[in-house]
Amino acid sequence: MIDEKHVLNGVKNVVLDLDGTLYDKRGLARRIVARLWWSLPLLLIDRKAHGPLWRWVVRTRWYRRIYLPTMVRLIGAHCPVRKEVVAFIEACRLRQIPMAVYSDYAFVREKLAVLGIDATQFRWLIDSPSLGARKPSREAAQKLLQMMEADPRTTLFVGDRDDTDGETARLVGAKFLMINKNSITLGH
Repeated sequence: MIDEKHVLNGVKNVVLDLDGTLYDKRGLARRIVARLWWSLPLLLIDRKAHGPLWRWVVRTRWYRRIYLPTMVRLIGAHCPVRKEVVAFIEACRLRQIPMAVYSDYAFVREKLAVLGIDATQFRWLIDSPSLGARKPSREAAQKLLQMMEADPRTTLFVGDRDDTDGETARLVGAKFLMINKNSITLGH
């Protein structure tokens, strides 16, 4: 359970990770591979080898037309929403704290829809490809904070991974709330 009163003290903006934070993603990667093994040659054929692997993959038709729609369907069918995070979102909404969803993957609105989470609760729906870099990235996080007109000292990042979400928060000097299957931890 999240102690909203303690966690939200002094917070003026909240940035929520999506995958693994808003829902339990255990088994998702295995399911995606099982569904998409046949399509990997299409990825290689569609390859636009300009820059690092991540950059060319997110530009491919395979990523947008096969991978992401499959991911969304599997999330809707197999990944339960984290009720404590939904309650936390409601607490932020009631306190009128502006919120953003910041995901490493595109199709943010579609994922929220299959999870039954109203996307209009969030002022910003942002994915890493649109900011030009995956988490953790100081430059991408600064772009996000600029879009939000947010001071990092009063912004809380919420995520399930310290090495990506937590490091992103630390790179810009924001607070971090880590949520995973075993614990909830507030840090800087």
